[in-house]
Amino acid sequence: MVRVARFLMIVGLLFSSFSSLKANDENARMMVHLLDYIAVDYSAAVNQGSVINAAEYSEMQEFIATISTLGESAPAAVKSDIKVLQQLIEQKASQEKIASVSNSIKQKIISSYNLEIAPKRWPNLDNGRELYALNCKSCHGENGFGDGILGAGLEPSPTNFHDPDKANGLSPFQAYNTIRLGVDNTAMRAFDELNDDEVWDLAFYVLSLPHTASQVDLDEQAEIGFQVNLEKLASRSNQELKESLQPGAAAENLISALRLYPKEIAEKSQGDYLDQAVRLLKAAKTAYQNGDISKARTLALTAYLEGVEPVEVQLRANDASFSAKLEGQLAKVRSSIEGGQSPEIVGAEVEASVQMIYQAKEKLRNKTFTAWLAFLLSSSIILREGLEAFLVVITMLSIVRAIKLPKAKAYVHAGWMSAIVVGFAMWLAAGSLFNFSGAQRELMEGLIALFAVGVLLYVGFWMHSKSEAGKWQAYVKEKIQNLARTENLIGLAFLSFLVVFREAFESVLFLSALSLEVGDSQQAAFGGGIIFAFALLAIISVLIMRFSKKLPISKLFKYSALIISGLAVILTGKGLNAIQEAGSISITVMPIDLRIDALGFYPTWETAIGQIAILLLVIVLWNFANRSSSPKSSKTVSAQ
Repeated sequence: MVRVARFLMIVGLLFSSFSSLKANDENARMMVHLLDYIAVDYSAAVNQGSVINAAEYSEMQEFIATISTLGESAPAAVKSDIKVLQQLIEQKASQEKIASVSNSIKQKIISSYNLEIAPKRWPNLDNGRELYALNCKSCHGENGFGDGILGAGLEPSPTNFHDPDKANGLSPFQAYNTIRLGVDNTAMRAFDELNDDEVWDLAFYVLSLPHTASQVDLDEQAEIGFQVNLEKLASRSNQELKESLQPGAAAENLISALRLYPKEIAEKSQGDYLDQAVRLLKAAKTAYQNGDISKARTLALTAYLEGVEPVEVQLRANDASFSAKLEGQLAKVRSSIEGGQSPEIVGAEVEASVQMIYQAKEKLRNKTFTAWLAFLLSSSIILREGLEAFLVVITMLSIVRAIKLPKAKAYVHAGWMSAIVVGFAMWLAAGSLFNFSGAQRELMEGLIALFAVGVLLYVGFWMHSKSEAGKWQAYVKEKIQNLARTENLIGLAFLSFLVVFREAFESVLFLSALSLEVGDSQQAAFGGGIIFAFALLAIISVLIMRFSKKLPISKLFKYSALIISGLAVILTGKGLNAIQEAGSISITVMPIDLRIDALGFYPTWETAIGQIAILLLVIVLWNFANRSSSPKSSKTVSAQ
């Protein structure tokens, strides 16, 4: 029990690593939050080099000191700029200078920490209205004038969202940070109980309060609304949006339309995720032609991560083969950019990708999520991810049963059950825990896969080394004498946890996205698919366990070693491919366009070479194990 507890502590430490990522994100977000306050409110503290409000000026000094503390682990450039801003505040510099430096630091922090500055989906203002009535109306008033019953006498008074400075100078991103983090020394608390989507819904709703529907003609505004995407709408104030619009546009009416009907405008003027992918790819082509290779690479990567990946589950359900080809074609675009190909070649790859995206739109057109489709998609995700993990777990349980070590069986069960519990916790916290960009999600998945490869290689080598009869007899004798080989029990438990956790992590990402797509009306079928898949996995597991009882121990070990070594090769390909999709390693496309997702084989040299290297390592390790079975070694075993 002590060692099981120790294993669970290891699981806790692994899970805490995700919490530390979340903490870093919160620190960075707080710095951005305070920088926004300094940029806007400094004018109330200082004018023409003199303090006009001592309390406000003291607050500015407190804010910059807090930013300096939170930024101790920030990049050197950010820390240097924070010191400059601190000096400027002490020197009582002009509002323009303070705002300029504050905004510059804010952009560097957002870039350095990869902060999400926009929601993952278009906001639901109806939900925002309900949240406002429950949480904000009592202080800010029914219509946002700052005249709520509980707001009377508060110092400072609740924000009046109709005030021109607030209405035009506040962005949903700033409102999001205020709702999420609160404001110290005021009645504005942090609303930690709201998930990420709810905070964004509320942030967009309060920015819609100063606008009226009478100003809006959706069809007319959609014609010019194509210039504004979700990221711009979330991160920019009304004033900044006006400055970004083309001259002559009916800016006031368009701003009202975007604040009141963001999703409707998007659907009319921008289209869906795949339309975003097309725009980003064309922008990447233009950037490459202009010589900006870095920007072209980023745009091409974003086209996949934020344009194609969100609909990958639905596309794969309609045509899995085409989905794989589309992903491969987008990889060719990035490969041609990274390889420094001619603008003509890059342009041709972009155009081929665009044409395939148009085909994808046709495949998805008029495809609605019926209850049956929601059931099939959710169950297929669990089956696809679960079979691979449970194959390893079942193999481990078969071996544990064969060597008659009930303690080891408990460790294996503790491992996979812990992974399921952690996966379920991630599902419940998906709105806040997975506030990662597409690139970060892919990178996390890839690193988990590669770590699992190392553990699989070790276990596979151990199994192979025990597959010969003489060695097995010596091994059993040693186990009888020592009761249990406790040094490796934690390793078995951790492997059981790891292989299931990796699939749970990926499943939560896919299921979270699919849950949003299927809508409220099909949630019962969606959940039913998940339950059905787990039941089917349980049945398959029982059948495989019964079959494995008939195998002699030596053959069981040999087959298990083959299976686990094969999974190590597969996970190597999948892990490297995920890291490629995150943009962390390069993509060099092979001349043969062959992609076998089940085997982790992708048409890039990086993944292929990685798999070959692991395969060679397996061969070397097995040969090393075989050498110890020489006649001399056998005599030694017999003598014992």
